[in-house]
Amino acid sequence: MFIKPFKIKSNILVTGSEKKRLRQRVMAQFNRPDEETGTAPSPLAELFGNRAKVCTVKLITYHEEPVTVYTSDKRPIFFELNGKLLPTVYTLWSCPDLVPAFTTHATVLPKLANGADLMIPGVVKKGTNLASWGRHQKDDVVAVNLTSNRAAVGVGLLAHSSSDLYMCGGHGVCVRMMHVFGDKLWGMEPSVCQQVPLHGSVVSVPTESDFPPLGSEKPKPVEEAVKQVTKSLENAALTAQEEESTSDGDASDDEPQEPEEAEKPPNPDELIKGALLNALKLHGKKIALPLLTSTFYPQYVQPEIPDGIEMKKSSYKKVGTFFKRMAEEGLLEIKEEKKGIEKVTALNLEHPAVLSFYPYKAQKASTDGQDAPGGPASSGASNPLLLTQMTAMYAVSERTAKLFGCFNVALGKTLDQTQVRNYMRDYVGRNKLINPSTKLVTLDDTLRDICGCPPAPEEPEVLVGLADLTETVLNCMTSTFEMRSQKGAVTKGGKRAIIHLTTATRSGNKKVTLISNLADYGINVNDFAKAVKLGAAASTTMTEVPGSKGEQLMVQGNHIKFVFELLTTTYQVPKACITGLEFAKEQKKKKKK
Repeated sequence: MFIKPFKIKSNILVTGSEKKRLRQRVMAQFNRPDEETGTAPSPLAELFGNRAKVCTVKLITYHEEPVTVYTSDKRPIFFELNGKLLPTVYTLWSCPDLVPAFTTHATVLPKLANGADLMIPGVVKKGTNLASWGRHQKDDVVAVNLTSNRAAVGVGLLAHSSSDLYMCGGHGVCVRMMHVFGDKLWGMEPSVCQQVPLHGSVVSVPTESDFPPLGSEKPKPVEEAVKQVTKSLENAALTAQEEESTSDGDASDDEPQEPEEAEKPPNPDELIKGALLNALKLHGKKIALPLLTSTFYPQYVQPEIPDGIEMKKSSYKKVGTFFKRMAEEGLLEIKEEKKGIEKVTALNLEHPAVLSFYPYKAQKASTDGQDAPGGPASSGASNPLLLTQMTAMYAVSERTAKLFGCFNVALGKTLDQTQVRNYMRDYVGRNKLINPSTKLVTLDDTLRDICGCPPAPEEPEVLVGLADLTETVLNCMTSTFEMRSQKGAVTKGGKRAIIHLTTATRSGNKKVTLISNLADYGINVNDFAKAVKLGAAASTTMTEVPGSKGEQLMVQGNHIKFVFELLTTTYQVPKACITGLEFAKEQKKKKKK
């Protein structure tokens, strides 16, 4: 319903009495007690709090349907359709049990985001009887979530009652989708957009690795149970023996030290030294010497240090002390020209520490909004100036926390597929797990735990391809989705799209500026029109181009130079991809007195 752009007719702040009536209507429709005098109001009641600014937004959808949307602090919380209130995904994230939910697979969400309804074959149920469909009536408000995440990703109306869904024979429409994560209603106000939070998985869906190959013998259920029990007993016995040995070895200590060692933060001295080794490995042959230590450190060493690590928190305390220590180890040579002025005169690239070090690419942490799952969409993830597209993401689970903990990636942090692949390459390279003869990856203890392989004494060596290993790690992570800004231009026939700037004359000999192909660069045309309207102090309208599917933005007056600077600076469109600068208004030369 909100897949395509809509037009806002009015946006009015409601009064206190209207807010109270709306709150009572919501509580009555969803059978919630109205706790006006309660000490701890429910999350649903907090949406209509005394400090919340609730507005009524009248809009017209792309198909000319009038809809009323209610917002709380600029964030849409409910929309009215045929006299019935439907919650948005923002409301369902704060009140997960507001309406019943139907579960589907993660691969179905992109189809729903393109305007499709949820079909009966895509519904994941816990059972096959009539009770598995619940007790719902036709046109009941329901939510849609994913098997990997309980958080709602869509809202719709039931196409049939529960009994009819059971009798459909597994065919037909289950939920008529009205609102989906990532549509125009979700991005109604870019400053308060929020990504899908992680509320835990609904049901564990088997993967391809869970099924044995064709022709293999399947173990009987009883045999499987016996094997699991014996394996668990063996593991318990091994852990008990290890605990006894550690307790005997450390009899003088009251508490074992192993858990404390696992919780120790990374050593700043090792990280700073590793940053120097990484700089020598990557840039050692390109560094022009001699070079001041005050220039060498910020230019080559500091960019390789992970975020949160500072020199004053290490044992070196100062940059000069750090370089003296490195000179004593033979990694470089420094010379003091004057008091307090030192230069790096030579680098020892043949040092054993440099030769045995595996280089890595420094990856800085993202913004705060992206770090927290469900936090506001930051400029790195979703730039309000640009159009957004749905991107598959993977959150670090407990099973993969040890693997990504080596890169300071916390539990629950979301990564895209490219980031996971890069981390896997770095991990395999750092630990030298590539077999030189077969070019396969030798699994260590961390990778064995992820892949479910037995410990090293039972199975000496396990070789797996890097692509298959990465796919296994992705399957062990929690799959989710984010709305991210489109980057780069759309190519048509192998050529980049061109933004055309032209001028034309309208009635009354008035000049106008016409801008076309903005959407090909992922530019949000409505926000771009607002920026032009404020910057150039001119009215803007959208016009259809005859014989073309796209639309043109028309600006009153000749503002080609301003539009050109806006595109190249704010939106960073290459100058070679913009034509029409020759039509810019020439500035009059001032006459000399």
